[in-house]
Amino acid sequence: MHFKKQFVFAILAVFVLFFEYCSKEKVNNNSGSGTDTTDLGIPVLPSTALNYTISYPAYLLPEMALNDNTPADNQLTNDGATLGRVLFYDKHLSKNNTISCASCHKPTTSFTDNVRFSTGFEGGLTTRSSMDLLNVAFYKSGKMFWDERSATLEAQVVQPIQNHVEMGETFPEIVDKVKGLSYYPSLFQKAFGSTDIDSVKISRALAQFVRAIIPYQSKYDKVKQGLATFTAQEQAGENLFLNAAPPNQPTLTCAGCHKPPLFITSSPAAAFGLADAADLGINNTGTFKIGSLRNVAVTAPYFHNGSVATLQGVLTSNIPSHQVAPQDVQTLIAFMQTLTDTQTLSDERFADPFK
Repeated sequence: MHFKKQFVFAILAVFVLFFEYCSKEKVNNNSGSGTDTTDLGIPVLPSTALNYTISYPAYLLPEMALNDNTPADNQLTNDGATLGRVLFYDKHLSKNNTISCASCHKPTTSFTDNVRFSTGFEGGLTTRSSMDLLNVAFYKSGKMFWDERSATLEAQVVQPIQNHVEMGETFPEIVDKVKGLSYYPSLFQKAFGSTDIDSVKISRALAQFVRAIIPYQSKYDKVKQGLATFTAQEQAGENLFLNAAPPNQPTLTCAGCHKPPLFITSSPAAAFGLADAADLGINNTGTFKIGSLRNVAVTAPYFHNGSVATLQGVLTSNIPSHQVAPQDVQTLIAFMQTLTDTQTLSDERFADPFK
């Protein structure tokens, strides 16, 4: 009888060890890195895709058409941008399932970060400040990153995923991860007509989503449509923005590098440079990519190294093209604040579908 009890206990112990082993294996197989992914959830999406191909105010259309960098083989679709939205917020795209694209491009801060340097998947810091993603579709050259090292948005969107500090993955690993997640086959089917998943489709979907982030509901937009009016100070600020020039560069205006109404251009009237011995930017020339001023009031800190904390600091910096007469600083800021589109910051189309 005593022997039988020992035998039963031994069998039970074997079963416990077996199930514990299987449980651990399941966790490791799900994550690809030993990190449990069961708490990451699944995206919650409407049964009908949200509308990303909206009609924009007529006054924006000529500049949009003139500067659009969308390639012929990756035109924006509602289903493509929906897939891109899920990928953009999915932490599975990082090595240890802790970081997504949105971790460094937060919608609440206009798809940039609110710190000088962003934190990567293992706690390391990036070497540059996170750029905002507004109106990147209209940077005509299509070149991306502060140093323009990426020729297209399609090439840019996948580089942070493979960066050893930011997300730490390789593309073969990412493709395998995405293939293993139950919610992706139907999304790829809708977006590209096939459940096949590869790096090209991931890149294209992410690019579609980012290109769709176009603000058009700020006070500035309402004024241009005759739906609102500037205050006297805001109007004076717009006049300065369009016409005033620094004393040492009499032909250069703010609008020459931040061209209204999109407030971005890839062919600025003057190269932008912020003295930085540690970072020489585009082709080591000391110049950097110009971003859109849309929502600029909520995208601090500023410049490639996040070294300027306020708009006032931007306008009183030692960059010649940004030097403004002291009496004009607050007037220009008043105008730039009219470019804030708070609707973009809370639009469901751009929000985290995992929440």
